[in-house]
Amino acid sequence: MDEFLIKFSGKKSKYKELQEHIKHLIISGALPHHYKLPSIRKLANKLDVNPVTIVNCYKSLEREGYVYTISGGGTYVIADNNLTNLNEDFIDQSSTHNIKYDLASSSPSPLFFPVKTFKNLLNEVLERDGGFAFNYQESEGYLPLRQSLQSLLTEYKIKVSHHYIHVITGGQQGLDVIAKTLLQEGDYVFTEEPCYPGAIATFSSRGAKVIGIPIREKGIDLVILEKELKKYNPKFIYVMPDFQSPTGYLYDLTHRKKLLELANKYSFTIVEDDHFADLNYSQTKLPPLKALDINDNVIYIKSFSKVFMPGLRLALLVAPPLFNEPLQEAKQFSDISTSGFLQRTFDLYLRKGLWNEHVNKVKLIYQRRCQSMLSALERHFPSCVKFSKPQGGLSIWVQLPEILKAKELQKVALKKGISITIGDDFFIQRKENFFRLSFTNLSEKEIEKPIKELASIIKGML
Repeated sequence: MDEFLIKFSGKKSKYKELQEHIKHLIISGALPHHYKLPSIRKLANKLDVNPVTIVNCYKSLEREGYVYTISGGGTYVIADNNLTNLNEDFIDQSSTHNIKYDLASSSPSPLFFPVKTFKNLLNEVLERDGGFAFNYQESEGYLPLRQSLQSLLTEYKIKVSHHYIHVITGGQQGLDVIAKTLLQEGDYVFTEEPCYPGAIATFSSRGAKVIGIPIREKGIDLVILEKELKKYNPKFIYVMPDFQSPTGYLYDLTHRKKLLELANKYSFTIVEDDHFADLNYSQTKLPPLKALDINDNVIYIKSFSKVFMPGLRLALLVAPPLFNEPLQEAKQFSDISTSGFLQRTFDLYLRKGLWNEHVNKVKLIYQRRCQSMLSALERHFPSCVKFSKPQGGLSIWVQLPEILKAKELQKVALKKGISITIGDDFFIQRKENFFRLSFTNLSEKEIEKPIKELASIIKGML
């Protein structure tokens, strides 16, 4: 813990000086991705400061995207360039403002957030509910919203009572409460590989042993999965059947049904993470696993972050009856309840029929951007570079020849004002020749130039 020792100059607030110190540790690579920062109490004692100083420091780092917090599980470093101002090697702070082409961030573009509409609804809720809008809600969520979500879920062929629907503070909290409810130290968890890093970190923070099962274009490798099921007894398997992160792969109906059959045969739970089903650019719409789940083996998480406004931190969790009460208790212990004001406003948004209108609008925009990027990749990238051709989602997964490292590509690209996300941290066993490209923050006309530049860099590395 000596790396956190700092001699305060007094020129700035202590929390600010400590924040800058930790930020440099992250940027320089001294603190790797998923590194767990010291607890507030331990670091406060080590530095002989008030715990509030550490709290403010960690909150500031989180706001800037350098760390993430798991409720009850600690604070962890983000160092995988998911945001454009992060890099595992030291970059002068001023250079991060020279990013011209953001191909790293997979968050939806703020340009398309329904700000004016939502502002009007916020005012409408205040006029209607007054101070009651700021009361604590039930830990499972504002009842009218859960009823609205019950109606919304029928559009996805999921028929469930609102009693089993929980409003959660983002999809990440859903993973956290599931981990707290189902996992004990030493338990096994299966995930797709590559996989969303936040899930791996959450399960690992509970002491679980995470085993990756390769994902193919039509879904998780069922042969390898069953082979591993015969050796281990996982508490659950975590999957993203619709435009999986980071690959963009879509499970076909056969893989969905077979996975449910295996869950019933080997008695394990499936955690289904639905971030991208609404961003489906094809005419084929497949039912979620939860819609096919006749044995109550699926816990379903639906996040609204990738389509709506991620800062609202709104998502839902559908629990099987067996886990309903324990998951509710875990949610209550995490944060008591999700913002009642935002829940009431989002309920109004759904009831006025604005959700589908917004989804259809942004889906068309992102579909065009996806097509533009795929077209540019096909024209400019050398044939030895492979990339996914997703029919939905917000990014494209790229595989370089094994002799090349994505990190080296990233370094050169950053000097030319292009940010990408390297793929190392999406793997349990790190692989260095993958990276992810997002098309959310560039217009169709802007995409061509950075893709052409990346292709030139790759050809120079071969």
